[in-house]
Amino acid sequence: MIAETMKQLSLEQTAFNYSNALVINDFETGSPWYVAQTKPRQESTAVMHLQRQGYKTYLPMLTRWKKRHGQWCRVQEVCFPRYMFFSPGRPQQGLGPVRSTQGVSSLVAFGQVPATIECDVLVALNQLEQMRARQEAIEKAVSPFAAGDTVRIESGPLSGLTGIVSASSTERVAVMLSLLGREKNISIAANALSRL
Repeated sequence: MIAETMKQLSLEQTAFNYSNALVINDFETGSPWYVAQTKPRQESTAVMHLQRQGYKTYLPMLTRWKKRHGQWCRVQEVCFPRYMFFSPGRPQQGLGPVRSTQGVSSLVAFGQVPATIECDVLVALNQLEQMRARQEAIEKAVSPFAAGDTVRIESGPLSGLTGIVSASSTERVAVMLSLLGREKNISIAANALSRL
């Protein structure tokens, strides 16, 4: 029985979808919104379990470029690591169960009073998150580097030199380097660079 329950939880966590489950557009719940501190890298677990208990949740996300296994890729990350927002789903729902919810470390409080956040702040965060997502969809950023960025070459014969990006594409980046007293524009693989 326990093994079946653990298997079911594992399947549900695998099927957990950030885009649908973590963002709620209706912040006017009639109940205040609270801030919970989560355990490290367990924000989605806390959100999933709070939603199962009937709480409304919001976890702002953002998309960033990160270097993973030597390759630049776009990853979706939590905007405020270890923090999430929630509101009781029913008028009589208390805060007691939240403290013992899987993934939740504690409630953010001022003394003994749980901290609340105004709906207007959450609406503004949600609008900013949606605006960034639309902007990224329009731009379809193909490279983590933009013209004018200062970069360091991490591998190859020019390792350790710094330069300024003059142009970029999916796999290659044009970098302006100062070599032997002259400015030289060279093309380098994006994976060989890091931001300064």
